[in-house]
Amino acid sequence: MKRVVLWTSIVLLLAIGAFCLWGGDKKENVVNVHIIGDSTMADYVENTTRTRGWGEMLQSFYTDDVKVLNYARGGRSSHSFYKEGRWQKVIDQLQSGDYVFIQFAHNDEKEGGKDGADFRGTAPWTTYKHYLETYVDETREHGATPVLITPIIRRYFTKDGSISPKGCHDLSVAPDDSTLNYVRVMKHVARNKQVPLIDMTALTKTYAETLGKDSTTKCIYVPTDGTHTQSTGAAEYARLAVKELKRQGILAEYIREDIPLVVNPSALSFNTIFAGEEAFVCFDVVGLNLQPQQGTLTIKAPKGMLIADDPKAEAQASLSYDYQDGRLWNKCFYLHYQPTKSGEVKTHVRIEYGGQVYRVPVKANVQEVKERTDIQIALSNPSWRGLTETPEGLTIEGGQWTAEIDEAQKRYYELILKPVEDNLLLRQLSFTLEGEVSYRVACAYGKDFYPRTDLGEAQQGRPGVQQLSFPMNLSLQPGQQLYIRFFPWSTHDSDKLSFRLSDWHIDAVSIK
Repeated sequence: MKRVVLWTSIVLLLAIGAFCLWGGDKKENVVNVHIIGDSTMADYVENTTRTRGWGEMLQSFYTDDVKVLNYARGGRSSHSFYKEGRWQKVIDQLQSGDYVFIQFAHNDEKEGGKDGADFRGTAPWTTYKHYLETYVDETREHGATPVLITPIIRRYFTKDGSISPKGCHDLSVAPDDSTLNYVRVMKHVARNKQVPLIDMTALTKTYAETLGKDSTTKCIYVPTDGTHTQSTGAAEYARLAVKELKRQGILAEYIREDIPLVVNPSALSFNTIFAGEEAFVCFDVVGLNLQPQQGTLTIKAPKGMLIADDPKAEAQASLSYDYQDGRLWNKCFYLHYQPTKSGEVKTHVRIEYGGQVYRVPVKANVQEVKERTDIQIALSNPSWRGLTETPEGLTIEGGQWTAEIDEAQKRYYELILKPVEDNLLLRQLSFTLEGEVSYRVACAYGKDFYPRTDLGEAQQGRPGVQQLSFPMNLSLQPGQQLYIRFFPWSTHDSDKLSFRLSDWHIDAVSIK
């Protein structure tokens, strides 16, 4: 008996050892990459906008031994990111051996090279330089490695087909003047602090000029502006970044630069949904290097689900697309599911091309419904910050709008959906907008408005009255409340711009 017990113990110890080495918890082997920056790096909700940040695609180019944590947010400068406490969230998570990728400049340029009152405009050789140095120093203090990344270009082409100096973040008047050159400042910090630097400005400039103005506009950038990328542009720019990282030996052993396609997100979850209720999730598919170079790619929905490539299109069991040169451009898909019974669901979407199969995991937690009621909830008692009310409507405090490319976090119009006793499925948010402002609409469960869900946006304002509706696809549990914010900005200087918002309501389903 003792021999049996001893032998069993030895086998158990060997099994535990093998489990730890090969199949167990790998957390101690994971390298965390924290990325900080602005909207050109940020994550987006796939069904609300065509915009994607290149940081959102970065995880696809690494093995599972690297975990990318994206803290980048729209409208942030090197100064405002720090002042808002976002850098502190990174610091709280930093561990020895981690990496921090740092890209700022787009919003630092807001005041034309001067410090802004809302911390977004920064003077290049003073404030901007100071905060870059601060990120580097504090990263190193925590045993982590900083990597400076110059900002991607804006799509500002000159007549000769090149990207303009302003598109390369140089606001200087004379070609040989570096006074307002943000890229030059970052390179200066990299040299003085001996920090690795990825020159994404040069890499994306070469890429855009090679592709040409028309193709860059159509395939890489969002058509309505020259700053933000679509899914293909974000994926291509992420690939440029990892190729340069690999060339410099930064996390090189974990990089997969020649992957055939990017699926974003790489796994789909309906979270908790209710039997009989329809829900959908969205995902991007970008073909980068499909083999063979010419062929057909087919997307197949799991059994009991349907798929569409447009929110208004009729969903089908499968969709097929011809492709050339190994590329499939800017495809966003909507996976629809209306379960009939409760239980845990684990399945996958199939992507087929050239005899190859790529599986995208899908999961859902389906709960039973005893009673359901369609309701409409009116929202009232708004408040606002960074805005002031005039006879013509709401306008920016001070009355002078400056040209911007993105939201200001401290300027918003807010409504609160108060707690209710039943489970709510929030289907659609609707309201009326009058006034030519650009905007983003977002919601969050907490007062600190983080994490948040972006519901919709307009990068360019439109004149007149607009009746706007945005799908929500969210749930609200008993006792929870939801904060909804409208972030306005202007793409041009103006002292006459105002807007009105009215008739806010949510179409929902009450579940018991």
